[in-house]
Amino acid sequence: MTEAITKFEGQLGRTFFDHQREFLQAWFKLNLMRACLYFPTGKGKTLTALAALGLRGLTRALVVTPPVQGPVWQAEGAKMGIDVETISHAKFRQKEYRLDRNVPLIVDEFHLLGGAQGMGWKKLDRAARGYLAPLLILSATPQYNDAERVYCVEHVLDPLSPNVRDGLLGFIYRNCETEQNQFGTMPIVKGFLRWPGAKNGAEEYLKALPKVFHIPDEAIYQIVDIPVMTEVPDEFDTFGLDMRSERIMASQMEAKHRLLDLRLIGDDGALWPHVADELEHLIGIADTPVLVFCAFERIAEAFARTMDQLNTRYALVTGSTPAKQKLELIQKFREGEFDVLVGTATLATGTDGLDRMCNTMILLNDTDDGALRRQLVGRILPRGKNADYSKKKFWRILPC
Repeated sequence: MTEAITKFEGQLGRTFFDHQREFLQAWFKLNLMRACLYFPTGKGKTLTALAALGLRGLTRALVVTPPVQGPVWQAEGAKMGIDVETISHAKFRQKEYRLDRNVPLIVDEFHLLGGAQGMGWKKLDRAARGYLAPLLILSATPQYNDAERVYCVEHVLDPLSPNVRDGLLGFIYRNCETEQNQFGTMPIVKGFLRWPGAKNGAEEYLKALPKVFHIPDEAIYQIVDIPVMTEVPDEFDTFGLDMRSERIMASQMEAKHRLLDLRLIGDDGALWPHVADELEHLIGIADTPVLVFCAFERIAEAFARTMDQLNTRYALVTGSTPAKQKLELIQKFREGEFDVLVGTATLATGTDGLDRMCNTMILLNDTDDGALRRQLVGRILPRGKNADYSKKKFWRILPC
């Protein structure tokens, strides 16, 4: 098999990394039909998955992937003689969409199908029970820090495993340390029994599965916090009254969101001048174009208004940006037409190649989801062997 892989490399004009060769060798040695590529962002999941099919002489594949990534999959497939059809996770979920179980299936960004109650995962899981062609699931964060997501991965890969065959609840009680949930039948998971005290027991569990191929995340980076102080109106502090919307906060969640807006966004809809000054400084000291992340679209739009006021060349991409337009804007950013690219969680996918031309990321409005944050940070981290992380800078704005 080693000779076949070497010959395939010659045909592609590319050299596989050690972790890619190890997977391909195991794929053939064990005659696998299913596998999970649990690789950090930038470790070549696309090439590896397609090579697994190409080396078997397969010429067709269906890839479930974010729309912006479709052209990348098709171009890579064409180099290997594979006709790649791509569909979005949303289309995959549709009841009327039917799978041909004889066509190899690759599910990119597997976590986007959702958990055990998600329509996307349920559909894949049902199809997987009788799938006749190779099935590969790919994600940098398939566990999503959650025992339920671990169950979802194992059930697709090996539905007859004793660990998963009696459902999610049985899986949790068999494998996890739990405590009673006063508000529902599903217990609260405190950790995994085999790895007590582990920082990420879900990761440990997954990488121990025989059909999961895991590459440890060895990226070295530090996020530096930049506090910005904004005085909150007395009436909001005392009565929960927001004069901008002329309403009293109805819940703690609403109050939390409005407080964030009051601390970041001025009365004109742009960022407060002192917040803008801090961002202008960080952008000014950057030696490359800058990537800016906002968890909420309204914060990203306020940042865009600020960039207009500062006459800064920028591009804005959000979940509502059409896939074609997003692709065009990102490509222009890669080519240096913009000094700043600001976006929401949509930046986590479809932004390959930014590591070569972007050394700075600003988390203007950070996410509470550690798995998503790691995906975002991975957009600009260097790739390949002997990666140099020293030039990469990560700043996080802390409104207070």
